[in-house]
Amino acid sequence: MKVVVVLLPCSVAAFAAKKGGFATTPKKAPKKKKAAPTVVASPPLPAAEGGLVEPQSGLPQFMGAYLIKDPSIPDGIMKLFDETPQVRGMVSAQGGGEPIVDLRVKDSLEMSVAPNDSRREWRRYVQALNECMGHYVNTYPYAGAYGKFGLVSRTNVQRYPPGGGYKTFHTERTGKGEPEGSRHLVFMTYLNTLTDAGGTEFYHQDFVATPTKGLTLVWPAGWEFTHRGVPSPTQEKTITTGWFNYL
Repeated sequence: MKVVVVLLPCSVAAFAAKKGGFATTPKKAPKKKKAAPTVVASPPLPAAEGGLVEPQSGLPQFMGAYLIKDPSIPDGIMKLFDETPQVRGMVSAQGGGEPIVDLRVKDSLEMSVAPNDSRREWRRYVQALNECMGHYVNTYPYAGAYGKFGLVSRTNVQRYPPGGGYKTFHTERTGKGEPEGSRHLVFMTYLNTLTDAGGTEFYHQDFVATPTKGLTLVWPAGWEFTHRGVPSPTQEKTITTGWFNYL
């Protein structure tokens, strides 16, 4: 970095000092105490929505895990997947928006659901998801302190065949483009239980989550939670994955 020093002529400096101008030592303004951000408590859930999930323990810091207790909820999302045409999972998009598919990186079949989809199976899942987020903010209050956030993007439902998965490490917020740039929290729900690997590996946390039907993970969207899928050599895995964005 180049530092430029400007020297004042003696007469100008003397005049400034005499008149109490910029050459004098200014009085220090009293330091203002930085106000702590307001922590917004999560609102209580309606009676009809409470008790759908059970918080789990043993997770790395800033990760949440919640088990959806009613198996018909993940089964309902599996039903929507089976009834909907699927496409190959893309790893990125070209300039014109055309998807780039690379089975060496990501081998999956996918469909997506809009946040305001009216089908009963989806609405029940969103109820459980909102309850998970309520638990998360109760555990980490500052997650709700910096602005409102909500479900605004489509949620992906992905099925990986034996040996398939999103095999490279990646993160969910990769730049300032939208909607990626405003992603706040990530969620992922396992829709079936696996007994032969098939988990999700988090690089910096040195942690692998085991797929259990109904288990929903929540974590911040930044690079700190870089992760990848661990393929199961013998079993198929189906998950939902999506984001809560700042509004």
